[in-house]
Amino acid sequence: MTIDPVPALTSPSPPSLLPSEIQRLQARFPEFLGQSVTLMRMLQQLEKLAASEAPLLIQGESGTGKELVARAIHRTGPRRAGPFVSENCAAISPSLLDGELFGHIRGAFTGAICERSGLIESSHGGILFLDEIGEMGLDLQSKLLRVLEEREIRRIGCNRQRKVDFRLVAATNKDLEQETRERRFRDDLRYRIEVLRIEVPPLRKRREDIPLLSQRFLRSFCRPTGRKTPSFSPDALTILITSQWKGNVRELRNEMERLAASGKERILGEDLSPSLTKNGLPHPIARRLRAELGTDLKKLEEVVLGGIVREVLSETEGNKARAARILGIPKTTLYRRMARWGVSI
Repeated sequence: MTIDPVPALTSPSPPSLLPSEIQRLQARFPEFLGQSVTLMRMLQQLEKLAASEAPLLIQGESGTGKELVARAIHRTGPRRAGPFVSENCAAISPSLLDGELFGHIRGAFTGAICERSGLIESSHGGILFLDEIGEMGLDLQSKLLRVLEEREIRRIGCNRQRKVDFRLVAATNKDLEQETRERRFRDDLRYRIEVLRIEVPPLRKRREDIPLLSQRFLRSFCRPTGRKTPSFSPDALTILITSQWKGNVRELRNEMERLAASGKERILGEDLSPSLTKNGLPHPIARRLRAELGTDLKKLEEVVLGGIVREVLSETEGNKARAARILGIPKTTLYRRMARWGVSI
C-alpha cells in the first residue's frame, strides 16, 4: 500500500483519545462523520479556535470540507448570533468580486441603478468566509488588507467610510507561502489572515472513517426514494478504503449518489467508478475477503486495516515508532489499533 511519506523526526505522540472525549466531540460537531484520531484532533483544535476573534485560515485539499469547518466555527463561536456570509473567490471574476465584497453607490458604473451594500458590510457582527482566497487578485488583496487593518470600508464610487466589525475566516487549497514567493499573493495579507490556522485532513489520512461515511451518504440518497440501502461486498469496501480519493469527501459523496441511483441491492467492486477500481491500492488480503467475510464490517476492518498495520510492522521489523510514522498516526494510537485488531509482531 502506498502511504504518504512522513518526516523522520516528529513531535512526541499525543495521548490517545478516551471514548468519552470522542462522544463529546461527535455530539458537539455532528456535521463531521467519523471517529478517527485524525478527525478528532482537528475537532479539538476547531473547538479552541472557534472561541477566538482572530482571523483564521483553513488549509485543505479540495473536497475536504473547509466550508463545513467555517460554518462550525460560526455555529459554536461568540458570533453565532450574527450573520455567516460566504463567497468563493474562484467562482467570480475579479471585477465582479470587487463589487460583491465592497458594494457600490448608484451610478458608480454602468448598470449600477441603485445603491447596494457589499458582503463585507453584510457580515457586520458575524463572520465573513472567503473560500479559495488564494485566487483573489493582487489589487483586491490590497483593498482587503486595508479593511482588515482599519476596520472601515468604502463602497465603490462613494467617499464615505463605514465602520465594519466582522471575523474573517479564509480557506485555500494552495500553499500561500509559495504563492507569496512567486508574487501571486501579498505577504502582508498572508500574515494578516493567517493569525490562526487549521488544517483539514484529506480522506486518505482518515481511511477508517470511509465505511461509515459511505454508508451514511448511501442511506441519505436512498431514503427520499424509499429504496433499501444497498450493502457492500468485501471487494467493493476494500476498494473504497484503499482508494486515493483525490477529490476527498466530495468525491466519495458523489460516488455514493451515483451508486444510489443505480438501484442495486448489493454493491460489487465492478460497480464502482473506473477511476476507483483503477487507482485503488491493491491489498493481498482482498482476494480472500469475498469467500471468508461476507458483509461483516467489523471483521472487514480487522482484516483490511489490521492487515495493513501488520504489513507495515513487518516491513519495519517490528519497530513500532517507525511504523507509526509511516502510517501517519501517534504511536499510542498504533498500540490501540494493534490490540483492537489482534495484531502482534
